[in-house]
Amino acid sequence: MTALLAAGIALAVAAPAALSRIDFTAAPVVGIGAWLGAIAATIGCGVLTIIALAWPGDPPGEFLAGTVLECLGAVEPVIVTWTAGLILPAAAIGITVPAGQLARIAIGHRGRGAALRRRHNEVVRVLGRADPARAKLVWLDHPIPLAYSVAGRDGYVVVTDGLARCLTEAQWRAVLAHETAHLRGFHHHIIGTCQVLARAFPWIPLFAAAPAALTTLVELAADHTASCSTDPHSLYSALHTVAAHSAATPTARLGLIDEALAVRLECLAAAPESRSASRRTATALLFATMLLGPAAATLAVGLSAALACLAMV
Repeated sequence: MTALLAAGIALAVAAPAALSRIDFTAAPVVGIGAWLGAIAATIGCGVLTIIALAWPGDPPGEFLAGTVLECLGAVEPVIVTWTAGLILPAAAIGITVPAGQLARIAIGHRGRGAALRRRHNEVVRVLGRADPARAKLVWLDHPIPLAYSVAGRDGYVVVTDGLARCLTEAQWRAVLAHETAHLRGFHHHIIGTCQVLARAFPWIPLFAAAPAALTTLVELAADHTASCSTDPHSLYSALHTVAAHSAATPTARLGLIDEALAVRLECLAAAPESRSASRRTATALLFATMLLGPAAATLAVGLSAALACLAMV
């Protein structure tokens, strides 16, 4: 239990700083997996800690914590007896309170998202027109160059006529591939899940930092997919064209333009050899971090337990 608690706290506190120092621009899928893995591991450590706390008797593998309790019991049995009476109430609170908070935020987020999609679908059905040659593609008669994807069971991509007029055929296909990659990669669901966790537990550094980090990474991942299916130059020039139009039209700061634009352009302009080297470096640093984290947590727990035993002798 002690090791699980220490590992969960270490992940929740140290993972954002460690992952933020790794350059995932050339390997955004690896970065997405790293952030989601850290989130899943943190949640898993928390759940297993509560299970171990509420387990009747010593839970499986609880040898280290049992040794510490024996040391404490040899000095003051009353402390152990009093603590044991609080274990089940603490475990019950530890399960129900976070679960209730998470459920409340998740239900509200899902309800608002569903309502927004319904209203948007109604507007698109009235004003948009389906592309006869491409399924799940809707056109809007609007001068602002805009493209975005709508998540859901029947997700689709919305593109304005203004975008088609200011881009070449190759550029337009690259933009369409980018938005399609968002749908196929379930990027909307990833960001939505992270936003729910951040709202439910804003005091956990990992959850609070995840939405912003993953928003950039999913854009880079969609760029990478679009570049592989079309070519990097077409997407690069498309972003430049739309950025120039948006600079002249402040109301057009939507769709393709976001805060990660500079990073996206730099990544698209990088040579393939440079991207490969950055991808290998990011993967190596990630594996090093994954190995050092559990080792440091185990070492810290072992030293604390040894010191506790020595102090009680």
